[in-house]
Amino acid sequence: MPRKIIKDVFLRKKEERPLVEELEMEKTKKSRFLFKLVISFLILILLGALGAVILNRISTVAVNVSPYKETLAIDSRIRARANATADGLLFEIAQLNAEESGLVTATGISSGGQYASGKIIVYNNYGSAPQRLIANTRFQTSDGKVYRIKGAISVPGMGMTEATVYADQAGEEYNIKPTDFTLPGLKGGPRFEKVFAKSKSAMSGGSSVNARVVKKEDIDSVRTAVNEKLKNRLTETLSKQKPEGYVLFAGAVKIEYMENPDNPKVGDSSSRSMAFKTNGSATGYLFKKDALAKALADDSSGDLKKAPKNEPVAVDNVESLDFSLISADAKNKEITVRLKGNADFVWVVDTAKLLEEIVNYKGKGYTSVFQNYPAIEKAAIVKSPKWWPRFPKDKSKIKINIETGKATTTSSQR
Repeated sequence: MPRKIIKDVFLRKKEERPLVEELEMEKTKKSRFLFKLVISFLILILLGALGAVILNRISTVAVNVSPYKETLAIDSRIRARANATADGLLFEIAQLNAEESGLVTATGISSGGQYASGKIIVYNNYGSAPQRLIANTRFQTSDGKVYRIKGAISVPGMGMTEATVYADQAGEEYNIKPTDFTLPGLKGGPRFEKVFAKSKSAMSGGSSVNARVVKKEDIDSVRTAVNEKLKNRLTETLSKQKPEGYVLFAGAVKIEYMENPDNPKVGDSSSRSMAFKTNGSATGYLFKKDALAKALADDSSGDLKKAPKNEPVAVDNVESLDFSLISADAKNKEITVRLKGNADFVWVVDTAKLLEEIVNYKGKGYTSVFQNYPAIEKAAIVKSPKWWPRFPKDKSKIKINIETGKATTTSSQR
């Protein structure tokens, strides 16, 4: 009897495995495969949905809009009113006061000596009415020395005011300590004892030697410099204080200059520099930018290639136009202004309305949406990512960019 080897035993056992068991194993393998396939498919669907959600969150759209624009050489004269109930261009008034000073140095030479000067306080105890004192009014000490004011002053009733007086003659003897003064011009009348003065400081500067005196050129140069400083300061401050959306032209600021009555005068003698003070009162005429642009567009509508039809129009460079104030009627609160230069007219796009229409649009292309806006010359939609087909419905994901640029220049003369 032949011997059985191990290999034969194993093979035989394997071949002898029941058919039912084999079928069960095959069925189990197929079930596992189908389960893995379903799980993989579900994972892919989940990843796809998650990716779509993420892309919807991060995707954005830029709507680049080029508004219609036209550059026109204008020369417009426009009347504006302060009355809010009136038609046409309105203006508002801004006012500001400031003081600037400079130093006057006497460059002239006088052979008559130097005149003493000093501060006094003038009192009016006569009544409630102010007391006016004309230029060169005399103030006299008890020993007969006379000092004069160079400009007119007004002393309030039952009040006082400060003034500078100058000795009637040159010399050291007019350098005196504080004292009391009477007014010789009032002698013999009821005001003589009620209107008087007292020194605020000692009188000084008097000398019998040759003196330096103020020349007209000395004052003129300082006056010009001080007024220029005042003008720049007032204009810059008014411009910084103007409300948002308003324009203030440098030429729309009127300044009145009021010099201090104690400023040095031609002929004053002093070896020291003297303060020259001026107060400036500025009145600025403010215009709303959009209202001014409309007024310019209305005035130039016949010369624009595309006249506005109920669309708002802006002027991008309105502050760079040449402005001049032709006339001002204070009684009727009207002014006439002139604006000249190359005006960059830009049609204003209603971005809020455009965004609403884009979000709610159901069509495929957006050309028909843009065609509803005469102010739009051209527009383009840029998606990010570029390949993502869905359009965001969240308004915060859509940005409307208004592009700028210049157009062909034409001219208008009025």
